Amino acid sequence: MKKTLLAVAVMLVLASCAFGAGHKVGVLEKLASSPEEFAKFAASKSEIFMSVSTQRPEFAFYKSLNEMILALNAGEIDEILLPEETAEYVMALHPEYVIRCVIIFRQTKVLLSFGFKAGNEELRDSFSKALAEMKKDGTLWTLEGKFMDNKNTALLEEKNILASEMESAGLEASAPVIFRHFDGGRVIRAAVTGDIPPMDYIAPDGKPQGYNAAILAEICGRLGLNAEIVNIDSGSRAAMLASGRADVVFWFEHYRGDDANIDVPEGVIVSEPYYEMDTFFHLGKE
Repeated sequence: MKKTLLAVAVMLVLASCAFGAGHKVGVLEKLASSPEEFAKFAASKSEIFMSVSTQRPEFAFYKSLNEMILALNAGEIDEILLPEETAEYVMALHPEYVIRCVIIFRQTKVLLSFGFKAGNEELRDSFSKALAEMKKDGTLWTLEGKFMDNKNTALLEEKNILASEMESAGLEASAPVIFRHFDGGRVIRAAVTGDIPPMDYIAPDGKPQGYNAAILAEICGRLGLNAEIVNIDSGSRAAMLASGRADVVFWFEHYRGDDANIDVPEGVIVSEPYYEMDTFFHLGKE
């Protein structure tokens, strides 16, 4: 995973990464824990969090990235906590945001996986098998390089900058994610949040784009599945599966080398992971 801001960020904010009484930090809702439980988990598993903070911040859960950003802009919270990749993306769209703290998970890895309703092990296992094949043949790493190392074009698309303007600026528009159609193929309803760009985001035309969508399209192509996309916020992930309105949801968080269950509630099963994260930024307004 490329670290574009980390070295500078650590030097700039490490000395001031301490939280006073009543300091409130927004985070995307974890579906198997309370904000208090998440705070204890983060404090126990992240080195910088423990080494520079004498007092834990108060976390507040939000159901979507947009809701969390609105709360920050309204002064309802002091900062927002995001994966490094998403923080870079958000900072490019909001130049008034600055890095206030860097959190590094050393004792575990934060993993992203597809989620399924318990009892749907057959579909879960077919996704895991396809992911294993994609790792073996290099497809997963090719997609990661294409979609995770080329964030600027996605940012321009988010800002509705025309392709002609991108070309004049010397940038190439990222290719849209194409879902193949299979006559007579099984239709699965796939829910996408758009809450952790550039891993996934909703383009101006309402279609999912980004790394997660590309992985889903590749898996469906290998399995002969037709994907019907449903846009949701991250707080609705488990409810969509429980109600049967979605067969698969990406993403759910879980943790390598740790038994703590923070984001995968009862009734949800997850595939093999397709992405790892270990660095998170606290962003605040200047």
